[in-house]
Amino acid sequence: MPNQLPEINLLPEVREESRLHLILFYMFTGLIIISFILIGYLYFSTNSKLTKAEKESVALQDDRDLLRIKVDNLQASETSSNYEDAVAFAEYYQIPTSSLISELNRLLADNSYLSSYNYSTEAVVLETHFETLDMAADYTTRLTASDYIIDTKINSLTTFSLKEEEGEGDIVLFDVMPRYEGDFSLLINKDKLKEESTEDE
Repeated sequence: MPNQLPEINLLPEVREESRLHLILFYMFTGLIIISFILIGYLYFSTNSKLTKAEKESVALQDDRDLLRIKVDNLQASETSSNYEDAVAFAEYYQIPTSSLISELNRLLADNSYLSSYNYSTEAVVLETHFETLDMAADYTTRLTASDYIIDTKINSLTTFSLKEEEGEGDIVLFDVMPRYEGDFSLLINKDKLKEESTEDE
C-alpha cells in the first residue's frame, strides 16, 4: 500500500473562453434592457405627443366652427344691409320723371319737340328738334335757369333735312328749310323734384 495518495483535482479548469462567453452574455443582456427602456421611452413620449395633438386638433375644429358661424352671421347681416342700402338708394334717387318731362316740354319753343329722352341716376340725356339755331340757344338758356336742372351741357348740335316733299306732278320741293337736332346732357336737381312731388301729394 503506497504511503501517499495521488492528488486528484475534480474542479473544472477555468478557461478564458468561458469568461468571454460570460462577458458577451452580460453585454447582450444589457443591450436588451437598454433597448426595452428606449422603446418604452419612445412609446410614452409618442403617446403623449399624440394625445396633445388630438387635443389641439379638437380645439382647432372648435375654433373653425366658431369662425364659420361668425362668417355666416356677417354675410347674413351684410346681405341684409346691402338690401336696405339698395332700397334706400332707390328711394332717394327715384324722381318723378313725369314732372321732369313736363318741365322739359314746357321750356321748348313753338314748333320744337323732344325726340328722345333717357334718364339714368347720373344724368338725363335728351334729343330735341328745333327750327332755328336761335331756338336751340333759347332752350339752352331756359334749361340752365330751371330750378329742376343744376347743369346743362350741349353734346352736339347738327342740322338735318326733312324728308323731301313732292309737289303736284311729282315735282320735288327743294325750298324746305333744314332743322336742327340738339343732344343735351342735364344734371338734375333730385331734391327739388322730390320736394315738388311731395307737395303735390
